[in-house]
Amino acid sequence: MERQITYESVLELIERQSVLFHRSLEESRKDFDIELKKSRKDFDKKLGEITGTWGRFVAEMVQPKIIDMFRERGIAIEMSAQSVKGFKDKQVFYEIDILLVDTDVAVAVEVKSTLTREDVVEHLERLDKIKQVAPKLFNLSGMQIYGAVAGMIVENKADKYAYQNGLFVLRQKGSIVEIMNDEKFQPKIWKADY
Repeated sequence: MERQITYESVLELIERQSVLFHRSLEESRKDFDIELKKSRKDFDKKLGEITGTWGRFVAEMVQPKIIDMFRERGIAIEMSAQSVKGFKDKQVFYEIDILLVDTDVAVAVEVKSTLTREDVVEHLERLDKIKQVAPKLFNLSGMQIYGAVAGMIVENKADKYAYQNGLFVLRQKGSIVEIMNDEKFQPKIWKADY
């Protein structure tokens, strides 16, 4: 028996095919979203490893002479520590790239390969956090706390912004790192509230 093709049967067939197509498309989209999320996680992990390694490299460039640089500026520093963290409610509240400490003075240094104005703003916020919560293993109570930023590359006059906000500015000059602040510079002092 021969089946007759009607307008309604064609519409019904198109509707069934459309439903099947959309189901298949939705399943493909879900699979794609899962793969995309996995790829993003992998990318973020690799990028974190690269930037972490680069950040450590930059900190290692700054670290060797930093105590001498501040001593030359009349700020007696006896020791330094890297990646110092402060905790609040069992969570990392802040992290200091390099903390320089003596009996009555501390300098919290933020080190960036490329220093931006946003980095300076974040470091100023970090210094306010240091006032509230002592870094692990260091009691800064009663100390004068100074801030400093270091960058191999400086964007958007971030160095001038840091200077205007009372931060020491360390920059690469050839194969060495120097404090760029002039003799008129007056550093801002943060005091711990604990």
